[in-house]
Amino acid sequence: MAAAKDSLVNTILGPDSSFRGDIVVDGFVRVDGDFSGSLRTSGKLVVSSDARCHASLVARSAVIGGVVKGDVCVTDKLTLLDGGVIVGNVFAPFLDAEAEIIIHGDVEVSGKTDGVEEAMLAFMKRHDMGIRPWALESARG
Repeated sequence: MAAAKDSLVNTILGPDSSFRGDIVVDGFVRVDGDFSGSLRTSGKLVVSSDARCHASLVARSAVIGGVVKGDVCVTDKLTLLDGGVIVGNVFAPFLDAEAEIIIHGDVEVSGKTDGVEEAMLAFMKRHDMGIRPWALESARG
């Protein structure tokens, strides 16, 4: 059974909407519009097939159906839907991809969740990413 945090949308950027800036959310985020900046969430992130993101994304898990130009890092599972595009580096312990997807960048899929925060931080450091993972931000207060 899914946790309430993953079934109730906390934040949504609707269709025909756009936002530029940085978003930090504790919970489920859905992007259906245009987003530029950075997004960090402790929960699930959904980027719909109509969404366009020019952003760095960090989440516990993510489902990408649209276009993301930026790095994507998750601590659990990344799902790329048919037609999903990521132009940037990708870190995920587990990756599930449908028929026709595109990833243009360095991809690290470890297949394990032990020490995932440390592995993700090392990946971010190697790729000179300017965004910090959610878990480390929460721990430091």
